[in-house]
Amino acid sequence: MSTPDVRALLTRGEHDEAARLLREAGALREAAEVLAQVWRHPEAVELSLASERPEDAYKHAMASGDARLVERTIDALASKPDAARRAADLAEVRGRISDAASLRRAAGDLAEAATLYERAGELALAARIHEHANDLRKAGMLYERRLVEAPDDAASALALGRILLGFGRPEHAVRALQRAAKNPELERDALPWLLRALVALGLSDAAGEILDRLRASAPDLPIDPLAAAKLLTEREALPQTEVSELLLGRYRVLRALGAGGSGRVLAAEDAFAAREVAVKVLSTGGGVQGRDALSRFAREAQIAAAIEHPNVVRVFEYVGEGPLLVMELMKGGTLEDRLEKAEPLSPLVAQHVARSVLRALEVVHRRGVIHRDLKPANVFFGSAGEVKVGDFGVAHLVDAQATLTGAMMGTLAFMAPEQITGDGQPDASTDLYALGVMLFQMLTGALPFPGPDFVAQHLGSPVPSVSERTSWLDPAFDRALTTLMAKTKEERPRSASDALFLIDALPFAAAEEAFVRASEKGAAAPRLERASQTPRSQPPASSEGRYVPREILVRGEVESQIADDTILGRRVLLVPGDDVAIAHHRALAKAVSPFLQTVLAIDEDTKQIVLDWPSGTRSTRDVIDPSRMSDVAEALDVLEAHGLSHGAIDRAHLVVSDARAVLLLPIAKAEGSIDDDRRAAARLFGGR
Repeated sequence: MSTPDVRALLTRGEHDEAARLLREAGALREAAEVLAQVWRHPEAVELSLASERPEDAYKHAMASGDARLVERTIDALASKPDAARRAADLAEVRGRISDAASLRRAAGDLAEAATLYERAGELALAARIHEHANDLRKAGMLYERRLVEAPDDAASALALGRILLGFGRPEHAVRALQRAAKNPELERDALPWLLRALVALGLSDAAGEILDRLRASAPDLPIDPLAAAKLLTEREALPQTEVSELLLGRYRVLRALGAGGSGRVLAAEDAFAAREVAVKVLSTGGGVQGRDALSRFAREAQIAAAIEHPNVVRVFEYVGEGPLLVMELMKGGTLEDRLEKAEPLSPLVAQHVARSVLRALEVVHRRGVIHRDLKPANVFFGSAGEVKVGDFGVAHLVDAQATLTGAMMGTLAFMAPEQITGDGQPDASTDLYALGVMLFQMLTGALPFPGPDFVAQHLGSPVPSVSERTSWLDPAFDRALTTLMAKTKEERPRSASDALFLIDALPFAAAEEAFVRASEKGAAAPRLERASQTPRSQPPASSEGRYVPREILVRGEVESQIADDTILGRRVLLVPGDDVAIAHHRALAKAVSPFLQTVLAIDEDTKQIVLDWPSGTRSTRDVIDPSRMSDVAEALDVLEAHGLSHGAIDRAHLVVSDARAVLLLPIAKAEGSIDDDRRAAARLFGGR
């Protein structure tokens, strides 16, 4: 056979004969290519698998459009791992991520396969690989995600139930196993595990019903549920999760964070979700009052656990054993920590805290939850500077067991008159009274009613004037605080939204400038901290020697400087600008969000714009972790609310940390609409 012979045959359309000659000559790869030209893909696959380039078999199978042929080809490549890897590269380039995952799995590259399956949305397959590799924590998390999108996936429910039971979480395992047991094909597999979970929870009646169903097909099982569960455990051990040293089989205690009237708080590592959490071990009084308080708190904890808001401490779960409340760990301390020196905070910091608290109260009040114990110890700072409110409902536990000389004494400084007298049901305005007390303390460094006779002062004393105590606050602050701390509920704002309007009308920017001048003269004892608000028209202090350069950042034609701010104690971005850039950033400064870069200051004289520089990394992957998409969506919502758009949604403008994703502001004025931004964000996170 010669090449001209094959060419002549192909010219005449005699592909069968050309392929035959090539096969006889041992040119199997070339023969496969000839057959593929006339859509003889199954034969092309068989020839490729026997050739020196078996990975070509996947190419031909893919071209056929026959899913079953693709699946058979991937299975065949399992005996040729190097070829499977090369085929996986081709699949990934072509965007066939699920195929790439299957090929990596066929090649034995299980970690890479699991990553690709997860990227392709094949969560159950990714979970199974992690489960077989004994990474049960990762497997369990993926099974949980799978069941959110496919509640009827009984196989995933069974696998998750087994894993949760191994982690010592029978209350969660029961729900998953009950779902699995509803599937007739998996009922026999799920019932033994469900029996063991019910026994672990002490639910003997429910366990007995499950045992009756099991004994119908396995009469050798003992009639006692506890004995049957023990026998089943001997037959099949739980997944090995090393739970012996873990609290409730899941939480590894790291250190104590504090204690109070409602319990003690521990920092712990969640061995299942691989994150640090705060675990509050709650304490209640005995008797009917204690039980009622715990019941009320459990209901409110369930409501709080359903709330996801950037200004509310996330509640992950309430556990009746203990009882325990598992929450987001806030590493930046509390407002109480920042007020312990009895010095006023920067007015813009006070505004930032007050607005954050009010945004939290807006969402929880709409859910019918009143905090009742709002105070600086329950206002938390995250590692990225965000402010969140926590401990919703805990006041119930204190109220049920405390007296004025006991646990309640520590909160009287922030209690509204109706709480002290017990006249009327606390409502939204009750929390707003406490906010007024906190705002007064932040602005002056002192409580409005310092005691010792808190009761008489809250019930009868007028609100002191903050403008008389400080030289930098306008009398408008007096009027606002008097409204927030009115003696009767009817005189206060009726909602957190109304209070937010009241706060936004106050001249905080002017107060900040006066506060800085007073601090420079030694007339104040300031704690200058960053506030995410509209920038001052002048920098807070002389820029000379203030910023320590770190590195140059180039975006477009603008060269900016990342630097350390020695006064504020955090990293900033110094952007040179002209009148157009300054006007652009002044407009952007109105959009305030924990997920949006903040304009800190604008120096009209030097034409320098100061932005915060959020901690985190800029992704090098084409597609960003989809779990961060909600952060970007909220940032875009804030921009839209102020009539703005971004115009540069890409990897270079996104910083991702463990706490959040932050959208960096565009250097130049945006071209395009907010809808263009949303489409770009969708592409960034793997959408179309």
